[in-house]
Amino acid sequence: VSPSSPRFVGKVAVSSELDEDLEDQGDEPRFSPDLKLYVGNLPFNVDSATLAGLFEQAGNVEMVEVIYDKESGRSRGFGFVTMSTIREAETAAQQFNGYEYQGRALRVNAGPPPPRNNNEAPPRSSSSNKVHVGNLAWGVDDSALEALFSEQGDVKEATVVYDRESGRSRGFGFVTYGSREEVNNAIRSLDGTDLNGRPIRVSAAESRPRRDY
Repeated sequence: VSPSSPRFVGKVAVSSELDEDLEDQGDEPRFSPDLKLYVGNLPFNVDSATLAGLFEQAGNVEMVEVIYDKESGRSRGFGFVTMSTIREAETAAQQFNGYEYQGRALRVNAGPPPPRNNNEAPPRSSSSNKVHVGNLAWGVDDSALEALFSEQGDVKEATVVYDRESGRSRGFGFVTYGSREEVNNAIRSLDGTDLNGRPIRVSAAESRPRRDY
């Protein structure tokens, strides 16, 4: 089975996507966006079949997609679950949002993930509301960073910086909030917090022109 073609576990369509446009699958059944759940902060060893089995506790699962990185072939720590009915999707979101699974609190949103720039402040104008996060463990990705910092406020963006040549994490990243108060809360509450076995360093980010990594 090729990585981009769906497999079937029971009656559940299981797709292992390699970080590609999920709507380009011409032979896949079409489901209403209202039935689709975004599932974030997944343990990296959870595959589509395992995720399907978990969500079947909440109802009938139509399709499951765990997203994998094209280069490394490793799970990116998030995926999508399509339920049979809106009621089942709502039930699954309520049941599994914040559900601790293999030591991680899952983040489940009903419907497609909300766009990041639907706030009145443009993302680039919020550099003063950004924190620098250092001493990151190599396995920490954007979703893990966002999950931790969401506890202290509304995260607009969470980015781990990777080396262009090796593709490995450079051990630091940035988190952008909507307000200075959330930045101060994050620094006060999370500086020195253990994340994947390493105490992270959290400080206010220096104002500098944004780079595309």
